[in-house]
Amino acid sequence: MPQELQRITGLFDQAKVDYLLFKCEHILQGKNKNLDLLLKTTDDYDRASHLLGQQGYILYMDEPVEKYKKMYILFDGKNLSAVHLHREVAWHGVVALDKENIFERARGKLPSSEDSLLIHSAHALFENFKVTDYHRTLLEKYKQETKDWNYIDWQLAQFGWKKSFYHFLPHFSLNPRIIVGAYGGRLRREPPRIFTLLKKVLDAVVRRISLKKKGYLLCLIGMNGAGKSTTKEALLQAYYPLTTFVAGQYGYYFGWKQSLLGKVFSIFPTPKEGKKLFDKVSEEKVKSFDLFQEFLFLFVYIKFLARYAKDIYPHLRRKELVITDRYFYDLYGQYPYSEKSRIMKLLPIPRPHQLILLEVSVETAMKRDKGGNAVRAVQPRKKLEGQHRRYQEIAAKYDALIINAENDFEKNISLIIKHSWREYIKSVAGKL
Repeated sequence: MPQELQRITGLFDQAKVDYLLFKCEHILQGKNKNLDLLLKTTDDYDRASHLLGQQGYILYMDEPVEKYKKMYILFDGKNLSAVHLHREVAWHGVVALDKENIFERARGKLPSSEDSLLIHSAHALFENFKVTDYHRTLLEKYKQETKDWNYIDWQLAQFGWKKSFYHFLPHFSLNPRIIVGAYGGRLRREPPRIFTLLKKVLDAVVRRISLKKKGYLLCLIGMNGAGKSTTKEALLQAYYPLTTFVAGQYGYYFGWKQSLLGKVFSIFPTPKEGKKLFDKVSEEKVKSFDLFQEFLFLFVYIKFLARYAKDIYPHLRRKELVITDRYFYDLYGQYPYSEKSRIMKLLPIPRPHQLILLEVSVETAMKRDKGGNAVRAVQPRKKLEGQHRRYQEIAAKYDALIINAENDFEKNISLIIKHSWREYIKSVAGKL
């Protein structure tokens, strides 16, 4: 068993929490870090939940999502551990087996062969609706070890899926008729369970069609040369174990190079000085009012909004973690006239869940900056000093997490994850 999960079961043992290892053959073989535990009483269930919270675990799935079950997650920036607490042997809110008898017949912390055969069969019939080669091997093993078929018949008769089980047993193969028969037999024994199933289906449909953002948006901002692109890629790599478990991740560059405006106007020199348009509007010396730049900001904002709707929002709807290199705030941070702009104050910005300012000194930025090219292009000091000041203002206004990008890079990645992973899980937990 992985070390972290050994620690948790040891903690439960010390606290005298009564549990069984539930569908945990893969854990005992060290194959993944998803631990399922069946708790004997409601008190055991509540104390286990409390102990996990004390150990830094975050509640990822609560009972409103699936009755009789909670799921807790811990992520340290490298490893993911998930603990599933069950207070009944149930799937989709439908109780399939008698828990008290399973505890009475258990050997140590493991269910008997008869109960293991029933548990894995019920898991296939009531939730997975399929049997992998791995589970077929397990089922064959427990079938060979099973001696007390009278007990199995008693459990199945009590919960109404005996006929489906014996259709499933010979070859451990499933078809819709067997699955419908299992649910039908179970609901005939306890008709009110149909309302639990209907609610779960309705909730799933509502979540499917909901337009709410269900994911987590983390935005990196900072002056040219702060290391935003490198940090974004490192964060995506570090977050991979967690985002794979949840719903995936997406990295996006929100800079000027993808803007149609940049592609169109960058080819036109300004009449007097022969400089390209975006070089012109990047100069620190600006007018008190510039109608052209007001329209320029509005046009770029509209393009940013269209890109957000097309490239960011769909990923947030799918519960993904989205990390962007730059964001709308660069309209203010990068361009000096923004401080005097009338229209900038009126433009609403979709707020990210976490805004992070990568802070470097002007001297460091002058050494690092590449200007988007393979060859380094040193930015004027005055321009970088203006960016530095404006990004500090953005950080203060929008409560950004400020990271000193001149510190150890790996420690900074760990610090960002430490400040964001819990909020990420909390953001998606109620929207499963």
